Amino acid sequence: MKPKVIDLFAGCGGFSYGFAKSGFDVVGFVEIWQPAIDTFLKNHPSSKHLGYDITKIKNNEIEKYKGKIDLIIGGPPCQGFSMAGKRNPKDDRNQLYKEFLRFVKIIEPNIIVMENVKGILSMNDKGNERIINKIVNEFIKNNYFVSYKLLNSSDYGVPQNRERVVIIAKKLALFPKEKNTKFNAMDSLRDLPYEKTNLNGHLLFNPTKEVLNRIKNLDHGERLTSKFNFSRQRIHPDRPSPTVSTKPLFIHPLYDRLMTPRELARLQSFPDSFEFTGSKTAMVKQIGNAVPPSMAEAIAVSIKSNL
Repeated sequence: MKPKVIDLFAGCGGFSYGFAKSGFDVVGFVEIWQPAIDTFLKNHPSSKHLGYDITKIKNNEIEKYKGKIDLIIGGPPCQGFSMAGKRNPKDDRNQLYKEFLRFVKIIEPNIIVMENVKGILSMNDKGNERIINKIVNEFIKNNYFVSYKLLNSSDYGVPQNRERVVIIAKKLALFPKEKNTKFNAMDSLRDLPYEKTNLNGHLLFNPTKEVLNRIKNLDHGERLTSKFNFSRQRIHPDRPSPTVSTKPLFIHPLYDRLMTPRELARLQSFPDSFEFTGSKTAMVKQIGNAVPPSMAEAIAVSIKSNL
């Protein structure tokens, strides 16, 4: 089955023609000028004219195509951006890219290809913000991975020096899906004893008697000192722990002592087979600086499935 395309601000259909020639099915287009519409339909007779003025097309009409379109392509009017024009930030045509974004947000195609003149790279809007940045940021906020490049048609078999900015955005599900259940601190700690063992990193710290006495009086969530934002607190056994940092240490949820490097490693999802070297404080620093292996694995699996 051919990938399905909608062309916005389609003109006579040059953009669509290139895609159709490459094996895409241009199922619909939006264009306001009747002579261009007639030419488009003459060359793409199976394509549906979705509307004249894109600002008048209602959201519920667009929603019919949600999940059914692979690509949205098009070039919002460029006269307001062109170096040959007045480049007036108040030109209403400068705002029509927002209609392109509206279609994208509703339909959520896999790929977007937007074309415009070179001047869009240096054009600001009414609020003095660079328009290219606003477009890219909107795509990113809607979970697209974006890049853009200034292309010259003479580099692609066209006997003409015609520079155009092409923005390509792809909706890749690279970020892993969250797990339905969350693990609590004691889920990873309950089999580790109070005392020191031969397990790598399960080494006890030896605070003063004064500190130990203060630890004994701490409830869950209470801090040993106000000096630190969230560390040196007794963590809750039935919640995920706060962020493991390089120092100072958390206090065990049940035992009246500071947590060992191995216990902190468990909170970071390191398996017991992962061995740390150096002193106790060096181990804690390594653990606190690390990316949690289970999160890294989830990212890697998600990326691999999209390659």
